[in-house]
Amino acid sequence: MKKIKVKCWVEDEGEKFYGPGPNELLKRIQEEGSLSRAASKMEMSYKKAWELVQRLNQHTEEPLVILKKGGQHGGGAEVTPQGLEIMREFENLQIKIDELVDQQTDLIKVLK
Repeated sequence: MKKIKVKCWVEDEGEKFYGPGPNELLKRIQEEGSLSRAASKMEMSYKKAWELVQRLNQHTEEPLVILKKGGQHGGGAEVTPQGLEIMREFENLQIKIDELVDQQTDLIKVLK
């Protein structure tokens, strides 16, 4: 079955910085409370996840994730209210895009 697919991301000065991957990482951080566990769940290296969080925080006025250094009780990671709002708005946009694409049946009919 043919289906139209659209990818959506946010750019800042021509550089991709927020899309499905970063959104998934924020969701996993929110669930796990840990960057290390979030990265592991996504089969991503800790280094790559850490760099992604740093890049996200650099492209926004307020940080999206606060990383807490490890210690006797271990570190942790927390998605900020700004991060939660961005996640919510990105997911709402994805729903709207999916609904719009699902309505575009003419191209699929022509491609039979």
